[in-house]
Amino acid sequence: MAEARTINAWGCKEPGAALEKCTIEAPALGPRGIEIKVKVCGLCGSDIHLWKSDGGYTDFTAWTAGKCVQVCGHEAIGEVTAVGSAVTHLKLGDRAGVGWQSFACHNCEQCLRGDEQLCPKVQCTCCEGNVGAFADYIRLEDGNFVFPIPEALDSAATAPLLCGGVTVWTPLRQQTKAGDRVGILGLGGLGMMALQFARALGTEVTALSSSAKKAEDAMARGAHDFVVHTDPAAVEKAASSLDFILVTLATQDPVDVSRFFTMLRPRGTMCFVGMCPPITLDVFTIGFTMQKVTTSNTGGRKEVMEMLDFCARHKIGAPVTTRPMSEVNEAMKDLHENKFGGRYVLTND
Repeated sequence: MAEARTINAWGCKEPGAALEKCTIEAPALGPRGIEIKVKVCGLCGSDIHLWKSDGGYTDFTAWTAGKCVQVCGHEAIGEVTAVGSAVTHLKLGDRAGVGWQSFACHNCEQCLRGDEQLCPKVQCTCCEGNVGAFADYIRLEDGNFVFPIPEALDSAATAPLLCGGVTVWTPLRQQTKAGDRVGILGLGGLGMMALQFARALGTEVTALSSSAKKAEDAMARGAHDFVVHTDPAAVEKAASSLDFILVTLATQDPVDVSRFFTMLRPRGTMCFVGMCPPITLDVFTIGFTMQKVTTSNTGGRKEVMEMLDFCARHKIGAPVTTRPMSEVNEAMKDLHENKFGGRYVLTND
């Protein structure tokens, strides 16, 4: 059993405050635990909400849990440096990663069905006082959520897949099939990963964006077609053309989804994975077309492992920009102020 360790991290003492260097005493590793020396960590929108204590995340912050410091970071890849006595799938020196979820009971109905993300005892990597991966090391109590990274995958391009990637992979894998006409709404970090997955899964992919400037990049990432959804003529032309729309929008502003339903075919599905305010549905109208509204919440262990294998075989990685961990404050500010539309990945020396 690995003894207690002092972790050097970047944390904040109150919502929205600058992240500062701090030290945290991590307890000894339990029998199912794994320690990772963090090499890279993706920066996700959820980190911003935890840092700001907004967007519905207040109850999940370290402060609400009675801790003094919030340490974010939940898309981490690095070297396994310690394992508990019950861990068999990883050994010292292996490259491994952890995403949003870091614990489940493994005994409830949902866990036994392979939907660990729906476990009533779910814990997240950097929520409720858990020390995240904006640090030199991270310790996870439940090593079942630490995954070996296939040799073919680049660490920086793979880190965002462990949260954002599996968030879009799961609904595309479970709710679409090859040959479906799939729209990807919102072309930020989630949307760009979704384009690659949808194309590789054999669907006919349409990128939906408010900005025509994103067309070239979207087509390079896998889109067959591009629709500027703020152009009424373009939306009218795309009427009843899609079987499935994956909504990856991440905003706190109200979203009028009515025009997007016009692009769905009868029995089509609109699936929400991005974080947006409550929406209003015209149930009377969509009742006549038998259209459906669904959501999806990351994925279970099976989905993560399947996604990593798929990415290795199809050479898929997130489009990322790397920055040193020491620039975490600047990166957080850029993402919060929408000065950067891609995915930042922070690197340790």
